[in-house]
Amino acid sequence: MNLNKYKINRLDNDELKPEETLADVLSIHSAVESPIGRRVFSVFYLFVLGAFSLVAMKAFQLQIVDGKDYAVSAEQGSTSSFQLTPLRGIIYDSNNQPMVENAAIFDVVAVHRYLPSVKTEIDKVVEALAGLADINRDGLAKLFEENSNAASFAIKRNVSKEEAIKIENLSLPGVYVVANSQRHHIGGAATAHLLGYTAHVAPGDIEFDDYYFINDRIGRLGIEAQYEYELRGQHRAIDFGSGEITKFEEVTPGNSVFLNIDFTMQKKLYETLAFVFASSGVKRGAAIIQNPKTGAVLAIASMPAFDPNVFENSSLPENAARISNLLVSPDRPLLNRVVSGRYSPGSTIKPLLALAGLKEGVVTPSTIIFADGGISVRSEVDYNTFFTFKDWKVHGWTDIKKAISDSVDVYFYALGGGYGPIKEGLGIDRISRYLKGAGADKLTGIDLPGEIAGLVPSKEWKKEVKGEAWYAGDTYNISIGQGDLGVTPTWLNAYVGAIANGGKLMKPRIVKEVKNYDGVLVAEFKSQATGELPFDQNTLDIVRQGMRQTILSGTAKLLQDVPVALAAKTGTAQITGRGLNSLFTVFGPYDDPEIVMTVLVENINESQGLAIRVANDFLLWYFTVRNANQ
Repeated sequence: MNLNKYKINRLDNDELKPEETLADVLSIHSAVESPIGRRVFSVFYLFVLGAFSLVAMKAFQLQIVDGKDYAVSAEQGSTSSFQLTPLRGIIYDSNNQPMVENAAIFDVVAVHRYLPSVKTEIDKVVEALAGLADINRDGLAKLFEENSNAASFAIKRNVSKEEAIKIENLSLPGVYVVANSQRHHIGGAATAHLLGYTAHVAPGDIEFDDYYFINDRIGRLGIEAQYEYELRGQHRAIDFGSGEITKFEEVTPGNSVFLNIDFTMQKKLYETLAFVFASSGVKRGAAIIQNPKTGAVLAIASMPAFDPNVFENSSLPENAARISNLLVSPDRPLLNRVVSGRYSPGSTIKPLLALAGLKEGVVTPSTIIFADGGISVRSEVDYNTFFTFKDWKVHGWTDIKKAISDSVDVYFYALGGGYGPIKEGLGIDRISRYLKGAGADKLTGIDLPGEIAGLVPSKEWKKEVKGEAWYAGDTYNISIGQGDLGVTPTWLNAYVGAIANGGKLMKPRIVKEVKNYDGVLVAEFKSQATGELPFDQNTLDIVRQGMRQTILSGTAKLLQDVPVALAAKTGTAQITGRGLNSLFTVFGPYDDPEIVMTVLVENINESQGLAIRVANDFLLWYFTVRNANQ
C-alpha cells in the first residue's frame, strides 16, 4: 500500500491545523489535552486548606479571644449615655397626702468616651475628685479601674449642691454632674414596715424579670415590694452627645398607689408605741388598726423600726454600717411582726371560745362557776398524779360575761376541757373546728409581703409533728390561748373586727386604688368579706357585752377616760424561755364601731398592761384631738 498519498502536509513552523486534530493514532504528535497530574491537585488543596485555616484562626481570635475587648471598645466609642433611676410612682394616704417622694439629687458620672486615654491623665482626674468630693483617693482609683470596661458609671451619688458646683467648675474631661432622683420616705421609721424601701436589684431579680438593668432598684418589704410592678416607672437615660449634656429622654413615671392608711394616724401610732416602749424598757411589738366594717387598714406598725431612707442611700459608708447592724440585730427590726409574727393569743382568744361554748350549749348566759384560783386535774397516765392549772387570781362566782371581762381562766378551763359543773367541755376537736372556721390557720390575704398563717393544733397534728398523744392538759392550755396555738396580730384584729361588725370576716386591705401618671384609674380594691363567724346575733351580743364590761369593770378600766364607749379583751401569754407577752384588742364606738385595734408587746417582764397603755394613749388622741381637727 502506498501511504504517501495519505501524508499530511506541515507548515514550516510544524504547528497543527485544526483539522489535524483528527489525525489517527499513527500521528507523531501527542494529544492536544493531557490530564493534570495528582501532585498538582494535592499542592493546590493544601494551599487552600492552609489559607482557610489562617482565616478561621484569625476570626476566632477576633470574635472569641479578643471579642470582649473589641466589644467594649466599640461600646465605649459609640455609647455616651447614662441610665438614670426610673421615676417610681408616688404613694398617697387616704387623704391624698404623699408618703414618699422622688427627691432630686446630684450624681457625679464618668463617661469613658470622653475620659483621658492616658493613665497619668486619669490619675489627675482622680486626684481632683478626691480633693473635692470627699472620696477616698484609693477607693476612687479602684472604682475607675473596676469600671474601665464600662461605657459610663457613677462616681458618687447624691453629692451636695456645693460639691456639685465645685466639680462642675473643674471641667474635668469625661466627668459630669447630672440631676437624678432618689426615693425618700417622708415618715421615716414611722412607715418602715408599712411602705418598706427600695434596694439595688440582685442577680435573681434580673434573671426573673427582663425589665431590670444592673443598676436598677426594686421594692423590698411593704407596699414598695407588694406593688413593685405598679410603682416602677419606665427607664430613662441622659445622652452626653459630643461631650455636653445634649438630650434627656422623657419617660412616664410609675403608677401612683393610694392607701386606706391615714398618714396622721400612722405617725401617731408609731410615736405612741415608741414612747411607751422606751419608757418601759421593751423593744419588740406590733399594732394594727382597721375599720371593722370594711377591713380597711388605717395604720400598722412593728417594733423595733428602722429608717428606710438608710437603704435608699446605702452607698454612704455610715449607712452601710447601719444596714449591717440591722441585718444582724437579734431584735430583727426588718421583721414585720404584724403579718410575719406568730404568737400565742393568750386570753384574747376567749371571746371566740365563749361564742363556740354558747352555740354548742356547753354553757349558757346563766352558767356560773366558782373560780377559786385554779383547778386540779388527775393525770390520764398516772392515777395518783394531779396537775394544777392556775388562774391569775381568785374571782369567785363567775358567769360568761364576767369570765370575759375579768379574764377568768378557771371558767375557760371548764368551758374548753370540762370541769366542775361543766361535765363536758368543747374538747379539742370542736375548739379546733371553730378556730379554723374563723380562719386562724389561714392567711388573711392582707396586701403586704411575708404574711404567715396561724397554727391551730389538733390531736392529729400533735401525733404527726411531736409523736405524742393529746392530753386533757393540752386542751386546758388551748382554752386560754396558750400551748401550741399561734396566730398573727393581723388575724387577731380581723376576728375581733368580725365580732364588732356583726360576724363578717373582712379582708384586711391597705391599698384602695391605683392610678396612672395622668390620673386614670388602673385598679380599684373594694372591701371584701372572706368568711363569716357561724354565730347568730344574740350570741354575738352576749360576748360583745362581756367585752364592753371589760372596760366598765374588768381588766381594761384604764380606758374609761376615752370619751366613747369601747369594748375590749386583754391577754397575757407565757412564752417558754422568753417571759410574758402582753396583748390587747379593742373596738369602738361600741354601738357603731369605726375602729378596731390590736396591740402586742413582747417580753414585758413585770411591766403588766403595756398593750393597754398603748391603746389608751392612742385612742384618747384619736377620739379627742384628731376628731376635733377633722
